[in-house]
Amino acid sequence: MKRFWHVNLALLIAFIFSIGCETTKNLQKSITSPGSPAYLELITQVPADMKDDVYKAKFDMKVSGEKLKLAKLKNKLAVNQKNYSDSEVDLAKKLYEKAEITLEIQKLEAIMKSGLGENKDNIKALANLKSKKLRTEAYRIKIEAELETTKLVINDLLKQIEAREEIIKDMNMGEEEKEESVKNSITEPIETGNQEQEIEQEIEQKP
Repeated sequence: MKRFWHVNLALLIAFIFSIGCETTKNLQKSITSPGSPAYLELITQVPADMKDDVYKAKFDMKVSGEKLKLAKLKNKLAVNQKNYSDSEVDLAKKLYEKAEITLEIQKLEAIMKSGLGENKDNIKALANLKSKKLRTEAYRIKIEAELETTKLVINDLLKQIEAREEIIKDMNMGEEEKEESVKNSITEPIETGNQEQEIEQEIEQKP
C-alpha cells in the first residue's frame, strides 16, 4: 500500500513539475516574442551604445519601406495609365460612332429633301438616328470627364513618385552621413507593428 501511495505521489510531483516547466516556457516565449510589452520593455533597457546594429537595421528598414512605397505608387500609376488608355480607346470609338450616325442622318435628310421614300418612315428613322446620336454624345461627355479625372490622379502620382525618389536618394547618402543619421536616431523609439500594412494604408489614402 505504501508503495502504491509512493508511486502516485511521484506521478503527481512529475505532473506538477511538467506544468511548471510548460508555464515557464510560455512565460519566456511571451517575454521574448517581438512586439510584446515585455519584449519592448527589455529593448528600452539595452544601453544606447549597445544598440548601434539595431538602429542601423532600423535605418535600412526605413529605406526599404520607402522603396516599397515607391513600388506601390508606380504600380498604382501603371493601373491609372492603363485606365486612361482604355478610356481614350472608348472615346475614339464613340467619336467614330457619332461620325457614322451623322453620315446616316445626312444621307436620310438628302433622301427626304429629294422627296424619295415613305415620308412617315423617313421621319421615324431620322428621329431614331438623332436620338442615338444624343446618347452617343452623352456617353462621350462622360468618358471625357473620366479622362480628366484620371489625368489629375496620374499627375498627382507622378509628383508623389518624384518626391519619393528624392527621399530615397537622400537616404542613400555617403557612409559618413549615413552613420551620423543613425546616431541621430538613437533616441527614437524602435518601430513595431505591421510596417507593410501601414505602408499599404498610407498609399491607399492617396488619390
